Amino acid sequence: GAKSYHISTTGCQMNVADTERLEGILQNQLGLESISTASKADVILLNTCTIRDHAESKLYDALGPHAARKRKGEQLAIVVSGCVAQQEGEALLKRIPEIDLVMGPQYTSRLADLLEDVSRGHQVVATDPSLIHEDLSRPIRGHPVRAW
Repeated sequence: GAKSYHISTTGCQMNVADTERLEGILQNQLGLESISTASKADVILLNTCTIRDHAESKLYDALGPHAARKRKGEQLAIVVSGCVAQQEGEALLKRIPEIDLVMGPQYTSRLADLLEDVSRGHQVVATDPSLIHEDLSRPIRGHPVRAW
């Protein structure tokens, strides 16, 4: 299981506040510790902002080494959150399929649940602007529908 995380935050003040909330969840709910060496962390979280020029290309640059680690077979979770995640969503996954979770800022409080999904092997895109708090769970369809 994951033991450590590394968060890199770019951009606006709101993101800094979100990062603090994300860190709270990573530490308190998931029991992970923050480490400064991204290349050793089990969970990599990039909290991004679109205000800056070239936010997307910077993000792709930043993701490169982590994606490479995954391709080598290392176990790590790559999470992209914030406004770039919100805007780019599926497009991020097309460019960098190694990303495990793309989440808009409104999903900050759901990080633990979303990472739980990731740990089961799902690739999760949580960018729906109208977040329904009650149910983000996936139904498991165990049985085909029977006609009799």
